[in-house]
Amino acid sequence: MDQPPRRSQIVSVALPASLTLDIPHLREKTARLGFVSRALATFRVEEAIIYRDRVGAEIDREARLIEKMLRYIETPQYLRRLVFKMDPDLQYAGTLPPLRTPSHPDKQSPSAGLLREGVVVQSGTTSMVEAGFHNVVRVKSNLPISDRITIRLTRISPELEGEIAEPGGLTIYWGFRVARGNVSLSEIVRNRKFDLIISTSRKGTDVREITPELREKWVSSKRPLIVFGSPSDGVPEILARSGMNVSDAMDFDLNTIPDQGVETVRTEEALWGSLAVLNVLEEK
Repeated sequence: MDQPPRRSQIVSVALPASLTLDIPHLREKTARLGFVSRALATFRVEEAIIYRDRVGAEIDREARLIEKMLRYIETPQYLRRLVFKMDPDLQYAGTLPPLRTPSHPDKQSPSAGLLREGVVVQSGTTSMVEAGFHNVVRVKSNLPISDRITIRLTRISPELEGEIAEPGGLTIYWGFRVARGNVSLSEIVRNRKFDLIISTSRKGTDVREITPELREKWVSSKRPLIVFGSPSDGVPEILARSGMNVSDAMDFDLNTIPDQGVETVRTEEALWGSLAVLNVLEEK
């Protein structure tokens, strides 16, 4: 397949810790997070932020589960046994759909210039990195054991050698990272690293009414954040708990699925719909 280009902007998505709280069985929680991860990768999201939309031990457990599952999905299959131990939370991980991003390749033969994700398995003056080939890759750096890194192969004979490649410097989309802090949505939107913040809501402005203005802001932003509510509460209700309202916190509050034919649009469905709408705003 053609290599997907990296966006000119770093797109972040904020997801609630209660995203899977309404589902009692781990199998269905796993399926929902697989659906979410496919949306993140399909639309080249760089960062998924899990925020605390309620307080309590139950929410904290759910946030940890979401983080673990998304990190697992984002890890290439050939590295998962190295990165993750046996874990009852991952017992249905075998049902997850593959991401098939450039960092999750089918079987590849090593060749000079090839990019791979790897895990450091031996450290010293030079480090040995497991990258899913028959042999480990030598990297001329002293790297911490168990670190996950991106490498570029520089030589394949007489042994595999590589160099560290910074994902942020790649011209292709390489995947998303997962961030979970013990932070509320209001704390995230106050973070000045975002230059455009968009929330999604059935009560928001019909995206068709403001497309020209939205496109102008979207294509000029460098660090946009798209915020999604929970299965039980929308963004306005979640912000209200911290004494904030949508008009103060957001640059746009959008209804990206106008005239919806169902009573409620689930968070994971809103994720697909909203990211698809924003995707077509990009200039060719």
